[in-house]
Amino acid sequence: MRRLVVALLVAFLALSVTGCGGGGGGEEAAAPADAAAPAAPAAPAASGEAVQDPLADRSVTEPAVFEPFPQGEFVPKDVAGRIESGQPMLILFYDPQQQTTDDVEEEIDVVVEENRGLIDLVSYDMGKYTSINASGVPVVDDDMADSDAAKQAVGLAKELGVTFLPYIVIVDDQGYVIFKSRGPLDRDLIERQVQRAVRQ
Repeated sequence: MRRLVVALLVAFLALSVTGCGGGGGGEEAAAPADAAAPAAPAAPAASGEAVQDPLADRSVTEPAVFEPFPQGEFVPKDVAGRIESGQPMLILFYDPQQQTTDDVEEEIDVVVEENRGLIDLVSYDMGKYTSINASGVPVVDDDMADSDAAKQAVGLAKELGVTFLPYIVIVDDQGYVIFKSRGPLDRDLIERQVQRAVRQ
């Protein structure tokens, strides 16, 4: 008799836990609980914060970089002045002939506009001065060999490790490069890196 009572008790608990023991109202009773579950994570988004998975691995798309900005005569005066004054910068090396350039510029323009006054955009149209060699490194075109602007743009690109275009470099207020990447980028990724630069 004891085994029969235990077996019935276990069966009853199993049915009630799985939601099958409530008769026809099981689905209706479960619906409000399911509907309420997504509302809980939405609370941070309502306060203006983006909901992100804190365990998501972004190491592939956001490599850790923390290196001093290179020094030398190849650094244009406007860039050197910003570093000395502690003004964060987003430096864009691009070629307007490339298809991805417009998309990258659009994403960057939105982020820089949202952070107006906090970060400066410095752009180099490498298509005016350079060719890209087989390794992806910009080199001064022969017809621009006497141009100081071309030499500075290419010298800066080489010192920053620019390979292929478009290429983004973000510099914080301490004069450290905190992010480098080539190719098209997601606006959220650019925004996160800009926020890192302006908070430090």
